[in-house]
Amino acid sequence: MELARRLARFKLGVRRSLGESVNLDALRTDLDYRTRTLADIEERADDEDLLVSLLLVREMLDRRSDGDVTGDGTKPGRDYRFGARSG
Repeated sequence: MELARRLARFKLGVRRSLGESVNLDALRTDLDYRTRTLADIEERADDEDLLVSLLLVREMLDRRSDGDVTGDGTKPGRDYRFGARSG
């Protein structure tokens, strides 16, 4: 719930300050989009609150991504029991 609230505030802050829209789904799931978008916003933002929000969002998403790693330091593998296209 905290991540959702923080993302919503960030999206509204970007729209208010820069007049742009951020794709929240891509921000959460696409590492390349996240890296490019956050770096671009960080360079252009003049609002301190927006920069603080950006840093918090980046930290929360990085922490969330780090949680996808198993105990031995590797990412969990895919399940191919029902074929490569099953999931």
